[in-house]
Amino acid sequence: IQQDFFCAIFISNLQSVIVNDLEEELSIKNRTTKLDYKINTNLSYGFLKNRILDLLFKEASLEEVFKELENLFLQNTIPIRLSRNNKREVGKYRNRIRPLVLKNQKDAI
Repeated sequence: IQQDFFCAIFISNLQSVIVNDLEEELSIKNRTTKLDYKINTNLSYGFLKNRILDLLFKEASLEEVFKELENLFLQNTIPIRLSRNNKREVGKYRNRIRPLVLKNQKDAI
């Protein structure tokens, strides 16, 4: 369990380092758009997870893999929408009536 935990922390830190390096390029891209955009953390984590073995064990240069990851990260951005106010309905599904399960057999004596 500890090994999986530290592996997840390592991948998360590596993803954060790559995203922080892309902040300048992202700010240049945001100048021409109506909304500000940020890198989709969920997708970038998935891209990195699929390519972590290439980073650690591939004999090719690390620059190629990092450039590929940076391009994928910049292609998958999501808008930052300010003043979003969607009220959460807490007990919406709690009062739902469950369907009646009917048996096709008689009870044994």
